[in-house]
Amino acid sequence: MMDAGQSEAFELEQQNDSHLESLAAKVSALHSVTININSEAYDQNRLLDTTNESFNRFGNMFGRTRRQLTHTLATANSRFLCYMVLILVFGVISLYYIGKYALSGLWEPYELP
Repeated sequence: MMDAGQSEAFELEQQNDSHLESLAAKVSALHSVTININSEAYDQNRLLDTTNESFNRFGNMFGRTRRQLTHTLATANSRFLCYMVLILVFGVISLYYIGKYALSGLWEPYELP
C-alpha cells in the first residue's frame, strides 16, 4: 500500500512539474508580449510627440504669416494691391500654360484641358 501511495505521489509530482513548466512557458510568452507592447507604445508616443511638434511649428509659422499678411494689407495702398493681384493672376496663368505645353509632349494621352 505504501508503494502505491508513493507511486501516486510521484505521479502527482510529475504532473505538477509539467503544469509548472507549461505555466512558466506561458508566463514567459506573456512577458515578451508585454515588453513588445511597451516598446510599441513608447515608439507611438515618440511619433505623436514628433507630429505634435511639427504641427506646433506649422501653426506658429501660419500665425506669423497671417499677421504679416494682415499688416501688409492694413498698410498697403490700393495701387500696390492691384499690382500684387495682377502679378499673381499672370503667374498662375503662366504656370498653367507652361505646364500644359511642357507636359503635353511627355504624356500624349493625358493632355491637360
